[in-house]
Amino acid sequence: MLILETSESETWGTDLGSNAKVLRGLVMASPLGILAVDTKGIIRLWNKAAEKILGWQENEVLGQSIRVLSGQGWKKYEELRERTQKLEIFSSLPMQATQKDGTAIQISYSTAPVLNAAGHVIGAMAILYDITEKMELENNLKMQIVKQGRIIDETVHALATAIEKRDPYTFGHQQRVAQLAGAIAREMGCFNEEQIKGVITAASIHDIGKLYVPAEILTRPGRLTDLEFALIKTHPQAGYEILQQIEFPWPIAQMIQQHHERLDGTGYPCNLTGSDILIEARIIAVADVVEAMSSHRPYRPAKGLEAAMEEIVAASGAAFDSQVVNACLAVFRKGFMLEEAVGAFRGVVNSVLLYSL
Repeated sequence: MLILETSESETWGTDLGSNAKVLRGLVMASPLGILAVDTKGIIRLWNKAAEKILGWQENEVLGQSIRVLSGQGWKKYEELRERTQKLEIFSSLPMQATQKDGTAIQISYSTAPVLNAAGHVIGAMAILYDITEKMELENNLKMQIVKQGRIIDETVHALATAIEKRDPYTFGHQQRVAQLAGAIAREMGCFNEEQIKGVITAASIHDIGKLYVPAEILTRPGRLTDLEFALIKTHPQAGYEILQQIEFPWPIAQMIQQHHERLDGTGYPCNLTGSDILIEARIIAVADVVEAMSSHRPYRPAKGLEAAMEEIVAASGAAFDSQVVNACLAVFRKGFMLEEAVGAFRGVVNSVLLYSL
């Protein structure tokens, strides 16, 4: 807020005395565009920087309405001017302005009331600078971010489709694991939406390493031999090697590599323990087990959601993260359903919850 030592009867102009002369000198020398209007919205001060930004010379705008700033958009300026008369101050508002030649530009606009010595508002002073180039750069950056997100989504979809072509069971499994993992992450309350998207992305392709496993093993009915199962167990590391060179916004390759690790070191491929396992991987691990046990496989019938719940609860705090297990139980209690594993689970979840409390 600027206070001028003038009497109430004095108005804006170039002959207000020494204070106004000093003010005018400062305004004209400023590298920022500065203008001032009186209580009727008439421009009374206009410096060289404002001339450079908007193209209007000082003698062309003094005595003119503030609407010269923005043609059809002048009402917003008028609204701000009226509000400054109520002692409101505005800082760095993005506004549209119109140059003398009709070119529309974006400016940053800050304005505050000007008071006389008696404390009465006699006008408003504004600082402006051209942010057109900055806004264009920001818009281009936003477009690049959107494009990058679209490329990531398309890449993940392509990878998931590649898996589906070889193993339709794995494809459906991954989608359901992704849905459950996202719900668990959200229920835990310690992730923002971007982090949750990372969990969902990793979960939706967590079995990509099975591309290295012969299709006849993945789809063959009957019990797997120890050798066949050992081959399947290579898929987390294979998935890591496939994805490690892709620059995702999240540690997708590491999540996939670790989704079969267990807190007690009984998992694979690296026998990691405790906090060495990413929390996102711990979420996917629980979602993976629940979905896999609840759904049919070529080599065995579905064991059901009840068995899956009992499995994760029994291993809570040992193989599985207890916070993740509790969040998983909570999302089912609140009505979450796996697409192909609906069953009679509500009583199961409620009884299991008693165990976890």
